[in-house]
Amino acid sequence: MALDFFILGALLAGLAYWWDTTHCNELALQHCRQLCQRARVQLLDATIVRQRIWLRRTPAGGLQLCRLYSFEFTDDRESREFGYIVMLGHKVAESHLQRTLH
Repeated sequence: MALDFFILGALLAGLAYWWDTTHCNELALQHCRQLCQRARVQLLDATIVRQRIWLRRTPAGGLQLCRLYSFEFTDDRESREFGYIVMLGHKVAESHLQRTLH
């Protein structure tokens, strides 16, 4: 009986993590598109890649998942530049477009 509850709890925790990660991925991609649009650059491949996940303290002192996403963009359709977005929970904590001089 206790094993059944443990298995059910593990399945529910896995489902909650999957749903939260999917939602965060969508929010990060939406922010990335807006960031590129404001900078007048083109997001390449229309994708972002989750690089890392870790726990981080919130300003209120609690723990939340922090996710680092990377992406590529171009401003001249020939070069590939890199950017990143850091999500703390479902909010953007940091974002950056790495631009080189041509």
